[in-house]
Amino acid sequence: MVAVNLENDGAGIASIHRSDGSPTPVLDVAVWAPFPSAEERRGVLEKTIRSHNLQKSSCVSVLSPEFYQLVQVETTGLSPEEGRDAARWQIRERIDYLPEEAIIDLFGVAPFGSEKKPISYAVSARENILRDHVDLLQQAGLELEAIDIPEFSLRNICDLFTEDPRGLAILLLLKKKGILVVVRDGSLYLVRILSMGMNDLLPFADGQEEAMTDRLDSIVLEIQRSFDYCESTFHLPMVSRLLVAQTQREIPALISYLSKYLATSVETFSFDGVLKVPEGTRQIELNSHLLAIGGALRKESD
Repeated sequence: MVAVNLENDGAGIASIHRSDGSPTPVLDVAVWAPFPSAEERRGVLEKTIRSHNLQKSSCVSVLSPEFYQLVQVETTGLSPEEGRDAARWQIRERIDYLPEEAIIDLFGVAPFGSEKKPISYAVSARENILRDHVDLLQQAGLELEAIDIPEFSLRNICDLFTEDPRGLAILLLLKKKGILVVVRDGSLYLVRILSMGMNDLLPFADGQEEAMTDRLDSIVLEIQRSFDYCESTFHLPMVSRLLVAQTQREIPALISYLSKYLATSVETFSFDGVLKVPEGTRQIELNSHLLAIGGALRKESD
């Protein structure tokens, strides 16, 4: 399976295969293909796909957060088709394009260990953006199988950590934002987008922890609020671990600070033991491709 995480300035591309008899997936490719200009996207994608012999591979397109909206909706008692129609009406004030231009899908989150009804969420994206992505990937020689969102890419990665029966949280820190997900038993319970990313932390990466305090406190507060929300809304006990995937550069002070102020175990994210990666690949490099890697971990039943 190949996954392509299309951004405005480039694309993250990952390829994964599963060996017969081995429970551990194998990462074959994880690369970033920069786009010098919008007009050169097609050529860059085609060249990159060809150079890694990925033509005609099954492909998942992972949308960037800027290309879609995720909104809680009310669809109780409705069929899937009726639910999408209801969601289109409910989200009309939350999108900056006409509801008729929206492609909508739904998913539900059921409270943990409870008979309460699931909470429904609508994913909405502009049809012309999706068509543009589909055309790009098909022209690059890939066989598009699904369009996914980062939340489910990170859920797929959480599913690798089968030794965590109480569930897992992952915090992915990209350049300008962070993405926090909470997953248990294959179910995505929460996603929170943090307005702070690595660019906000890098100036203080050389041991100046005191100068980072306000920003670190903000991250702690966002995470704790997320855990509290999961407990109050979904009756979800505290997860086993929070795995922090930093990009650009490792900041040890971040891990130690979160460990000090959060009740759960906080660890640096690593694929050791759960995913075979190309020899010599550094984890910090793989973290930058986490959304594409998670997309490539998608199974046919997802």
